[in-house]
Amino acid sequence: EEEEEDEDEDGGPESALEKSPFQLTATDVYDISSVVGRDLLQLRAGPQLPAARARLQFRIVRGMEMLEALVSESSVAEEQLRRERDSLRRELEQLRAAARGSAPQPNLGPDQMVIDLTDPNRPRFTLQELRDVLQERNQLKAQLLVVQEELQCYK
Repeated sequence: EEEEEDEDEDGGPESALEKSPFQLTATDVYDISSVVGRDLLQLRAGPQLPAARARLQFRIVRGMEMLEALVSESSVAEEQLRRERDSLRRELEQLRAAARGSAPQPNLGPDQMVIDLTDPNRPRFTLQELRDVLQERNQLKAQLLVVQEELQCYK
């Protein structure tokens, strides 16, 4: 009994029974098991049978209450996770359906563009082709000026 009093003062194994189930650590679980085991041994020894039985009964009930709290908390958390998973699955299916319904978007680089072939105002030439046409036009213009000057000379 002296050991029990020392352990109670130091917050020994019995203090694990007083904690909230959500604050228990693995060490606390081992402490509870040690306390219950020790009480079972005392029951076998027998001289303090009624007091030891009552103490053991209290500790077993407290341990069961802690397990019940943990199981119910984990069940609630599991159910919340299940609901969230189902919600995410539905959202994923909706996004996939929307992606299937819309036209596939090609991956375009910075120098590429999409052209609607049915648009009458769509570009019909590349930039290089337009540069070539403009250069040829400027050369023809220069030749026209030369020819006009020669014509002026002949007049």
